[in-house]
Amino acid sequence: MAKNGFSGEVLHFGAVRYRVTGVGNFKSTLVSLDDVETYDSPDITLAAANNREPTILANFNQQRAYLYGRVTSIDERFTVSKIIIYVRPVATGYPD
Repeated sequence: MAKNGFSGEVLHFGAVRYRVTGVGNFKSTLVSLDDVETYDSPDITLAAANNREPTILANFNQQRAYLYGRVTSIDERFTVSKIIIYVRPVATGYPD
């Protein structure tokens, strides 16, 4: 792996763990470069006080991705205090 942490490997995004509180349903999506592919995670029902950090399984293979979180109703809100994304390399790159 390169010293800057990325050298073009194909990565497997296997799970996301959240510490999130609020009201409503928290929706999250893993999105690839240039928004070509997406992976919609199951919704998390939010609570004002919560003693759990849910781990949401994913199965998403890309070189890079970003996590997009949201609620969809105007009366819903959320606060994220921790996100852990479980990633591991599965290939050195795509075939030429």
